[in-house]
Amino acid sequence: MKTKLIIALDNLLPEEVKDIIQEISTWASEYTLEVMYKFNDMIGRIGFEWIKKLIEGTPVRIMLDPKWNDIPNTIRNYLTQLHNSGLHKSVDLLTIHANSGSATLKEAMKVKKELGLDFDILAITVLTSQDDEDTAQIYDENPKHSVLKLTKLALDSGVDGVVCSWQETKILREVFSESDFKILNPGVRFAWGDTHDQKRVMTPKDAVERGVDYVVMGRPILQSEDKPKTVRQFFTEIQGVEQISGTNFEFEKLLYTGTWKDIFSYIWAFYFRPEGGKYCRFTSKVLSNAYINIWAIERNYGVIERATTELAEKFREQNILPDVIVWAQMWSVRISLYLAEKLGVEESVYTEKTDNDNNNMALKRHAINLKWKKVVLSEDIVSRGTTIQKMTNLIHEAGGEVIAIACVGNRYEQDSQNGIPIISCFTPPKFELYWDDNTPEEQRKDFPRIPDGIQISEKPKNEWNELVKSMRK
Repeated sequence: MKTKLIIALDNLLPEEVKDIIQEISTWASEYTLEVMYKFNDMIGRIGFEWIKKLIEGTPVRIMLDPKWNDIPNTIRNYLTQLHNSGLHKSVDLLTIHANSGSATLKEAMKVKKELGLDFDILAITVLTSQDDEDTAQIYDENPKHSVLKLTKLALDSGVDGVVCSWQETKILREVFSESDFKILNPGVRFAWGDTHDQKRVMTPKDAVERGVDYVVMGRPILQSEDKPKTVRQFFTEIQGVEQISGTNFEFEKLLYTGTWKDIFSYIWAFYFRPEGGKYCRFTSKVLSNAYINIWAIERNYGVIERATTELAEKFREQNILPDVIVWAQMWSVRISLYLAEKLGVEESVYTEKTDNDNNNMALKRHAINLKWKKVVLSEDIVSRGTTIQKMTNLIHEAGGEVIAIACVGNRYEQDSQNGIPIISCFTPPKFELYWDDNTPEEQRKDFPRIPDGIQISEKPKNEWNELVKSMRK
């Protein structure tokens, strides 16, 4: 679709609107350029009927930008009022916040169909006035993944498109390439202009290169001395600009459109312990060739929550109902808490190796009585089962009973340990050892060379945080 320009009329007095529309639209019609006008706070101040009067006698198409964020029934009422006003006949686009939730978005699309409303409903993801610091506070992650999550929710709810910044446009086009949806970018500024209160801004060329359908410009046009000339400059800048090709977000596509089993099937973990060395070598290889590990995925993308939903279902099917969930290593905390929530378990406790004895475990940071309690041990990946055995000994010494072992990936190659069932949702490929150019000759032995394209990250075992940070960049 050819990129269209939308001119924001927010914060203007009603009497100013008609003059601006007349000034720009008359000129634009001479050049057969498609221009749309955006109404936002004016909706609340003067209502649908007043906006209808403002544009009567003009051929303009408009974008209503109320950014509705409300319950389904209220959204139904809003859309019904819009229909009854007759203004809907001039509307091409209308916005609702994606974080209103799936029920609200689905209701909006249902009402749209019932009333025969012939415009597109766009879901707003993350505001362009918000940067990394803002989204870290609000969503506990960076804007890219907040936008991806909200877009997936919106598209699954059936909306016609989304509103995002230019920085996320290309990734949305690639990740959700199977979906036919429109993208609108607000915060468009000319390269020489003032960004005002926008933080994630772009030029018209930036937006078009990334596959946007609509861009919004307000102050750069409305505050210019020659508004038609400024509009002409916009179309001049995007003339002949083509969308950037190439695929750079294969991993994100896998995360947001694939199953969690697809994701885990692409995780390779290679362990190599040099004689006398104090570190393990970990590496992971996915489609993007980035450093990805199970904990980074668990932290950023909610993959573990999807896996624990299946784990909880398996527990219920087998009628295994624990009193307490015990986990080892801080990496397993989210797995355990998700599982506890889904099973209705109120108590969970963390264990780690004791300070003086590496062969034993101790309860940490929790004062809990395990006597007579039915306990599930939780791990991310069970490999050799040594940690699980130490945890089992600890529980027995405390008077509890281990009734099951829960894990996402089971490398143990058995479905039980000492008669205790291991309930998992994924069995990774058989564990292998590889060597690379940095491996001493005497340690290579009969192991195969690591496959081409695999990137090695050599870090002490307890420095996973640095690995996660490198991925976030």
